[in-house]
Amino acid sequence: MQVIVISESLIIRKGIVGILEGEKCVQKISHSHLYTDIYKENYDLILIDLNKNNKQYLTDIQELKKNKNIKVMVLDFYEDRNLFSQCIKAGVDAYILANIASEDIGYAVKQIYKGKKYFDAELIENYMVKTGGEYIPELTKREYEILICIAQGKSNQEISKELFITEHTVKKHISNIFAKLNLKDRVHAALYARERGIVGL
Repeated sequence: MQVIVISESLIIRKGIVGILEGEKCVQKISHSHLYTDIYKENYDLILIDLNKNNKQYLTDIQELKKNKNIKVMVLDFYEDRNLFSQCIKAGVDAYILANIASEDIGYAVKQIYKGKKYFDAELIENYMVKTGGEYIPELTKREYEILICIAQGKSNQEISKELFITEHTVKKHISNIFAKLNLKDRVHAALYARERGIVGL
């Protein structure tokens, strides 16, 4: 992958570059303090330090993802629930907090390289996404992860392998999800997740 790191902070940019230079899936990595530099080359992944002062880039990111096969990872220093919600709706592929361990940043990039998504476990566990004035009923961290997998069309076997749990456990979690959200089946669960911006359409 060809990656660019966007942040106003040189320390942040160089720190992330240093972490990702050792990842085999990253062939080339650049960094800049200017958002417009994402257009200089055909990047596969944009890793952007996003906050309330530059969140206007979200609209552009949303349009960019519609027109290009590009992945976006957001770095959030403020654990901003509203920003997280907006990023999910915009279809970002990963969302990490500043306290993330360096090896987890590498893991998140590898997940994106494999075509998967990565959202910080603390955000999934502690926050609920607000859309259209309604809150999604609270799920456990694991149930939330499985709901995302269902919306991505993954089978119980695939979910089991990805999350390192048994298929029996997957089935139990899915039953709990259906009960909590009053859903009939996987199709309704996938529609539910997509309508509320948990995964992109």
